[in-house]
This record gives sequence, C-alpha cells and structure tokens, in this order.
Amino acid sequence: MRLKYLLPALLVLLMPAFAQQPDRVELFGGYSYTRYSVYDLNSSSWNRFGYNGWEAAANAKLTSIFAAEVDFSGGSASPYGQSSTLHTYMFGPRISANVRRATVYGHVLFGGLTFNIAGLSSTSFAADFGTGADLWLTHHFGARLIQADYIESDNIAAARGVSSTYSRNQGRISTGLVFRFGH
Repeated sequence: MRLKYLLPALLVLLMPAFAQQPDRVELFGGYSYTRYSVYDLNSSSWNRFGYNGWEAAANAKLTSIFAAEVDFSGGSASPYGQSSTLHTYMFGPRISANVRRATVYGHVLFGGLTFNIAGLSSTSFAADFGTGADLWLTHHFGARLIQADYIESDNIAAARGVSSTYSRNQGRISTGLVFRFGH
C-alpha cells in the first residue's frame, strides 16, 4: 500500500529535473487488456480471464534515450462468476529511440499488483517487462499504437473457492493517447 503514495511523490520530486530541457515529460492514457490466471479450487484448474480496463503512465526523459517511468493500471472481470479487480502500480527505467514520426521503446518496471476477488484483496511485488510504439501526429500529440507487457507477480488471494497464487505469464496489451510537454 505504501507504493501507492511513493510513486506519485517520486514523480513530483523529480519534476524540476525534467523541466530543464524541452519535451522531457510524456503522459499516456488509454485502454488496457490483461490476461490473468485464476485458480478454481473446486475443479483444481487454472484458467486465464480477460481484465478490461485502463492504463495511465508518465515518463520523464533524463537523456535523449533514457527516461524514468511510472505506470498505473486497473481492470475488472468475473472469473467463475465472482467480481474481481486487478491493479498495478510500478516504476522503472525506459529506453527509447525515435524513428521518423514514431518512438519505439522498452521498459522494465517494478512495483505492486493488487488482486481483489469477492471482497478479499491481496497485494504483492510485481515486475513488468514491455515494449511499445508511439506515432506522433503533431509535436505534442500522438497515439500509442501498441504496448505489450509481460507481468510477473507472486500474488496470493483466495475467496469462495477461487484463488490466485504465484501467477506468472500474465500478458497486457494497451493502446491510447500520448501527450508530450515542453518547447
């Protein structure tokens, strides 16, 4: 739970360093789809469920190719007929390259994942390894064509015959709008 407060505070504290050069801050907001494994205790089987939701991220360039990134996401689904939500909050390094009007990037993010099912919530460490591409329509406005992430966590939660335990191999796809701030 402390990570929820640490990540925004870190971004605010680093903002003066990012304001030193133009086009240092990029904001992303859009749709995300996450495949998350949930275990049915009654049938002793794992099944993946699709969590539709949102993703918001900010990155601040430290050099022309290296940036610090924060990322938040949330989604909901009903595995085995039970209402559940999935939230991530992570931060870490991002490396990018400009190719004409596009930016391609990769990131490694660390933080937390909270899984909630039938009112029971569990938070655990999570890591995200991802890549993506943005197409810049103007100098300050673009579209995230795609972002593909591999999320790994060791989340454990159980409620009414359903559990999520040591879930690996979780995939997330995102798309949306990107805004760039600076001169």
